[in-house]
Amino acid sequence: MTDTPNTTDIDQSEHTPAPTVEPTDHTSVRVWLRATLVRAVKTAAQSAVAIIPVSAVTIGSVDWLMVVGAAGLSAVLSALTSIAGIPEVADGSSLNAIATE
Repeated sequence: MTDTPNTTDIDQSEHTPAPTVEPTDHTSVRVWLRATLVRAVKTAAQSAVAIIPVSAVTIGSVDWLMVVGAAGLSAVLSALTSIAGIPEVADGSSLNAIATE
């Protein structure tokens, strides 16, 4: 018989979700700004990657102005949406609630 591991023997620690950032009194707005910037950059990159194949058949004919414009707009919209709250900071509290703590 082969020696196969039992499902109870598998280390479950690698499957646990990443912890959220818990703000402290003096850094909560700074943590929110960092999380918002990271989200905005990721959203811009995703938009740019999505627009490139839509705008051209070859890399030489990509409408780069459209790609940059769409990526920039998506970053701004992501940042504006983050004002209402993002789950990475203070359990999804809004910027106003974080700033007035």
